[in-house]
Amino acid sequence: MVECRGTRLGTIVGESTPLKSLVLIDPRMWSQARAGAYVVVETHQGCVLGLLESLVSGSPLLPEHSTELEAVEGVVETLGESLRYYVRGRVRWMSLVDDVVQGRVRAPKLPPVPGAPVYLASPGLLSQIFSPRDGGGWVRLGVLETAEVEYRVDAFKLPRHLAILAVTGGGKSNTVCTLARRIVGDLGMTVAIFDMHGEYGDLGLGESRATVIESPGIHPLSLRFAELLRLTRMSPSATNQERLLRWAWKTAVRLIREGDEGEARFVELMKGLVEEAPGYEDNPLTGRLATLVREGKVDTPPRGLKPDVVQGVLNKLDDLEELYGDVISPRIDPRLEGVIRPGRLTVFDLSGLGEEGADAVVSHYLRRLLEERKAYKTGSGGYPSPVIVVVEEAHVLVPRDRDTLTKRWATRVVREGRKFGLGMVLVSQRPKNVDADVLSQTNNKIILRMVEPQDISYVQSASEELSQDLADLLPGLNPGEAIVIGSMTRLPGLVKIDYCEHKRRGSDIDFTQELQETPDKESLEARIQEML
Repeated sequence: MVECRGTRLGTIVGESTPLKSLVLIDPRMWSQARAGAYVVVETHQGCVLGLLESLVSGSPLLPEHSTELEAVEGVVETLGESLRYYVRGRVRWMSLVDDVVQGRVRAPKLPPVPGAPVYLASPGLLSQIFSPRDGGGWVRLGVLETAEVEYRVDAFKLPRHLAILAVTGGGKSNTVCTLARRIVGDLGMTVAIFDMHGEYGDLGLGESRATVIESPGIHPLSLRFAELLRLTRMSPSATNQERLLRWAWKTAVRLIREGDEGEARFVELMKGLVEEAPGYEDNPLTGRLATLVREGKVDTPPRGLKPDVVQGVLNKLDDLEELYGDVISPRIDPRLEGVIRPGRLTVFDLSGLGEEGADAVVSHYLRRLLEERKAYKTGSGGYPSPVIVVVEEAHVLVPRDRDTLTKRWATRVVREGRKFGLGMVLVSQRPKNVDADVLSQTNNKIILRMVEPQDISYVQSASEELSQDLADLLPGLNPGEAIVIGSMTRLPGLVKIDYCEHKRRGSDIDFTQELQETPDKESLEARIQEML
């Protein structure tokens, strides 16, 4: 049995339920009463642990319906320091203490009675609950904001998916950095970060534990036609162009696989096939293409296409080569294990790609990871390690109001990935713009400072454990402070995330320094003259 005593914080007043109570705070403890603190109370069922979710102060002599400012000021002036006021807190009861210390959360069924003393939970008790080391998956995330007690999360529960949400500057990338370093460095787990802004680098893990892919891409032979179609930006109504492009893609893949063509000229090969197809400058089916068709190496190209259809496809392929020539690249290892190496951190630096290119790359690897993890679990090859995938700018790649390739595969990952050891971490500063179906299936959430009411409401609707009182704390959080909820932690907590100094960048630019370094007009003109 855990001793249900400690420093007395206050007393239960009013009516209580097994879920919530009001606590009148002892005036001597006002300076220590903080939202986010943990408390204990003795009930007929045993000692119960609760979270102080909100605090309010008031005075019987200055009720909220007061309307006369002069009267209020008169009361204050007359009574001075004798003016009586109170501090009252709302506590959410979470679990019987004996159970949660053993790692089992068991909600109380009996309410604490009025007049019952409420105590601050001791650091020793909080350490037993929030700093577990049993089970192998626990890693440090930070410390409890209201006590110098280490706060650990179970990384093995990340396949139930995680959302990291905050305003810009709230500490999202710092949280990703801290979490990724710990689960790779301490546990040897496999993590892939899709980095939209080039913020992360190797996170200080070094070449032995991390790989940064500066020019991420897709091997031609692993490219799906839907991904190619996205990159060409072909209109959905251009059915004849799509038909010809599909034939060229299938034919190029087949020729490369059979060794008739080199991979380095994949887009160029597709262009050559389209140029040889009937309809381009009235070409009949002759020459090499006719021979390949006759030998059964390729299918017959679409017939009856107008020259403008063929030219339109060629234009799309020209744009593809110019904009994304490096995305479809034979330099990329065709094996998934060669790109995302098991037991390491892999950072895809997407900062050099546009949204369409990033969408194609992210969706491509989500698809392959899910397919290969399924294959591995069914004993037919596949990728051998559980993987945690971090998707930055989730509101861009997994948006609420439009379709993207990433959204399509992210939806499948959050629905099916847990069974195959594939977890997704969504990171966003605009949660209301993230697809609701995907966000609601993130069992775990780390919610840092958030001020937009619509964002807060949207997150609440997708989070069963985020009460209104906890949500009210979000606008007042400091950078790096977060509310952590979900199966990866024994109980919700208000946490100060550890500072991660290993990010490449992420903060705002130094305008003063850059302005000082900017050449003035005269020096620029002098440099131009020197170059002439």
